Amino acid sequence: MTTRRTAPSPPEPPAVPVRLLDWRDGAHFARSERCVLCRQFTPLRSHDGEPVHKTCAETWNAANPGAARFVSDPPKSGKGKDHA
Repeated sequence: MTTRRTAPSPPEPPAVPVRLLDWRDGAHFARSERCVLCRQFTPLRSHDGEPVHKTCAETWNAANPGAARFVSDPPKSGKGKDHA
């Protein structure tokens, strides 16, 4: 008889709107490690180097207004509007 291990479920979506993070800089990528929030593997890193999915970070921010754990990259000066 084999036992099946189920993956932890992602955090519940918050009732407030989610503000999207701008993580385009290459510094947000490293080797895969487990996300500090959902425990699934991710190559993404926060500004503090925590392994975290961008969507997990956005959901955490919405559920914890006023906390500055996960932030966006500062806008690049001298650039026009980015259409990405």
